[in-house]
Amino acid sequence: MKKSEKMLLGVFAALFIGIVLVGGGLFAFRNFLEVRDEVALLRDRLASMNLAISQGAEWAERNAWLDETVPGFTSNKDASAKLLEVVSQEAQKHSLTIGTTEFLEPARVIGADGLPVDDEEGHFDKAAIKTILTGVPEKALFSWLHELQKPGSFLGVTRLQINPSGSNKTVNVEVEFTQFYREKAAPKVTKAN
Repeated sequence: MKKSEKMLLGVFAALFIGIVLVGGGLFAFRNFLEVRDEVALLRDRLASMNLAISQGAEWAERNAWLDETVPGFTSNKDASAKLLEVVSQEAQKHSLTIGTTEFLEPARVIGADGLPVDDEEGHFDKAAIKTILTGVPEKALFSWLHELQKPGSFLGVTRLQINPSGSNKTVNVEVEFTQFYREKAAPKVTKAN
């Protein structure tokens, strides 16, 4: 080999080694960044798991409270009837007259096979009613709504539409109440000897 060919071969070898080193360095740097991000993600997951473990007793107490407190009804109709009774009694206590009342059927999602799909949305069953009140005083209305929504009752306002009636701070109201409950098995009737 001539001296110029040796020099050209050395330049190409150095260039090739330089390209390999730069490419390898970029590859290693990208891997380093990915590993660093994954370590940060795992560190955050570990912190959230440790937090969940440390709060386990508190969540167990909350679950026990739910199991003890949540109302149980044998059917949606029983829950709706009790809901209407409670809403009506509280309305009477606050001197409110309920106009129209409508029982709302729970929305059922129909699957491709034509059968209802189980609702994976929540932990509770629901019964709902819609009431309409006209010309009610604001103060009595809000006292009534506040009285109905206690944590232990599992009853809530899921829709509220208020329109002014135009006289003496009275309003026309459409309210949907929802009773959250757990469905319990109906007692079986047995024959005693």
